[in-house]
Amino acid sequence: MKERCGRAERFCGKYLQCMDPDQAAAAAGCGDGYAMLESKPVRRRLERMRAAAAGQVRREDAIRRLARLAFGRVNDAARLALHSGEADLEALDLSAVAELKVTDKGGVEIKLIDRIRALEVLCGLLGEEKAEGAGELYRVLADAAGEEGAWDDG
Repeated sequence: MKERCGRAERFCGKYLQCMDPDQAAAAAGCGDGYAMLESKPVRRRLERMRAAAAGQVRREDAIRRLARLAFGRVNDAARLALHSGEADLEALDLSAVAELKVTDKGGVEIKLIDRIRALEVLCGLLGEEKAEGAGELYRVLADAAGEEGAWDDG
């Protein structure tokens, strides 16, 4: 029973990472990933894990991730394109890769994420953050001015 719970836990964790039932089942030592997704205990565990993860993601995390996409290096993507047969995919950071295609001749075409778009979104988020801070400063100043006016009238 305990072993089955451990496998279900590993399955859920891996499934939330890759969203591939077969890959998650193989990593967890389970038989059929789709059958695992059908089981009530696994569905309940996935819901709890999703809820916990949703509560953990913060605005700063999104900003940090966008910054990594906008400013990150593409060395591993280039390594994959140049040495595709020798590359250890598990060890490569391919977060900047938007699309990957193997050509008819065996070459690899890699399309990188749109860094300009990532920068635009990042600037927008940072601009909102500053606007919120400026709005708060304005409210404090307005409150202070209102309080001064009340003292002058009295």
